Amino acid sequence: MGKTLLKLLIYTSVGALIGISVEFLDLSIFELSVCFLVQLAVFVIVHEFMHGKIAEMNGLRFTKLYAGPIIVIREGKRFVRIEKNRLQGTYLGRANIENGEIRNDLEFERHIIAWKRAISAGPKSDIVLSALCLVAGIYFKYPILIVSTLVLDLAMCIPSFFYGDGTHYKNLEKDDIFTVSVMYSNSIIGENGISPDTEKYLVTRLEKELDQNDITDDNIVSLAIAAQTLLFQKIIDGKYSGYRIEEIIWDVRDGNPARFNKMTDRMYFRGLINTAVLYYTCIENDLKKAQILFRSIKNTKHVNYVEKNDFIRSQYVLGMRDRKSDLLSHKYRNPIFKGCKSLEDAEDKMDEIVIEYVEKMGFY
Repeated sequence: MGKTLLKLLIYTSVGALIGISVEFLDLSIFELSVCFLVQLAVFVIVHEFMHGKIAEMNGLRFTKLYAGPIIVIREGKRFVRIEKNRLQGTYLGRANIENGEIRNDLEFERHIIAWKRAISAGPKSDIVLSALCLVAGIYFKYPILIVSTLVLDLAMCIPSFFYGDGTHYKNLEKDDIFTVSVMYSNSIIGENGISPDTEKYLVTRLEKELDQNDITDDNIVSLAIAAQTLLFQKIIDGKYSGYRIEEIIWDVRDGNPARFNKMTDRMYFRGLINTAVLYYTCIENDLKKAQILFRSIKNTKHVNYVEKNDFIRSQYVLGMRDRKSDLLSHKYRNPIFKGCKSLEDAEDKMDEIVIEYVEKMGFY
């Protein structure tokens, strides 16, 4: 309830600020819009660059900077070329940060410190840029710059702090399950692949975290992320999931998406259910369980690339629709992970497993 009121207050303030500025300061909507868009581009680029640069200074790898329709490639701590980017509606910009080796507790703790510093660097850059713009607007008596900066702060910087970077930082502070899941994910998306030692350490630690934590509404999102991460790996390895992961699957399904309060969190509900559908078909050969789970998400909208790719696999493996050509075309894979060797190898392996199962069942 508190977060909803805060969002309402922010959006109302944005509208009121623009309306008052146009009415009483005689500002041009066109000029204000142009100023806002230019500032938005600058803020996004600086914000993401600072994420990556601070990560790099703390021992992580900063390999790409995504900004709207372009990707700036970084090699040897220098930007070397620009490539086109397939736009994705879930973000304006992104710094691609990759982990080093995580083979023991000491390396794990060092990575947590590095990630905390990298995450906080983005909001700090917003504060500095906002202060500079406000001072410049006042000094040069340019009210459009002042108003545009305040609108940008209200519309992007403050929400980003509370619901984006701020949330991630707090989760790293207090949520061990989330932390291990993030470390695993950011290890597997590296362009050089994840080493067997790092994979073994992180998977073992993640399984330990699942065993030690009860299922509650407070940690259900983190448990869903962790369970999906491990379940995906179990399918690739052709292994049974174990009691704990299946307990989480059915607890999540029985609780329905309402337990996932934020819209962005609900993609983790859908992600776990879709992965579980693949598990029950391809590993346990239990089509009935898979169909029961699929009913939980079959009529829900799958928003981003990863979700859509998971969903077409579920449709295909249940014999509902022939999606083989879609899987082989890779058009539903997330373009921001193109070139990430470990992840691409895992996705290829998953497609092979799914296609082999469907051909064995003779659905099409």
